[in-house]
Amino acid sequence: MNRLLLPATLLLACTMLTACGPRYVTGTEIEYSDSKQEIAEVVERYRVAMEQQDVAGLRSIASRDYYENGSTTTNADDDYGYDGLERVFADLENTVKAVKYKIEVTDITIMGRSATVNFDYEAQFLYTIGERDQWGTKGDKNRLSLRKEKGVWRVLSGL
Repeated sequence: MNRLLLPATLLLACTMLTACGPRYVTGTEIEYSDSKQEIAEVVERYRVAMEQQDVAGLRSIASRDYYENGSTTTNADDDYGYDGLERVFADLENTVKAVKYKIEVTDITIMGRSATVNFDYEAQFLYTIGERDQWGTKGDKNRLSLRKEKGVWRVLSGL
């Protein structure tokens, strides 16, 4: 009888230990919460929309209060808001022929209705200059700022 109880007890103990372990946001090492998973899904929609050059998809995740400072704090000449995204989207549609975009989310921080997502990315893009096609690559760190608007997370900056 003890021989039968020992394997069953070990199985139960292993099941309980693994069931109590931390859950992670899909594709990350970030501890799971419903809100963090929702935000990670917005980031994935962003990644897919970039690869598919889906301007409507990009518009759908951008807040009407979107504002980009062009990564400079001293020069407002390169700043733009939601309407300025149209220039970026036009370049994506008219100049870029193909995009490969990898994102690794490294941190999601939520403060009430606001959130930030830090991620590393690698991008490859085929674009046209004059009559010539050329591949470009870029890799860096980025941060998206988001706000929950009417129950939906929208990007305020960082696209």
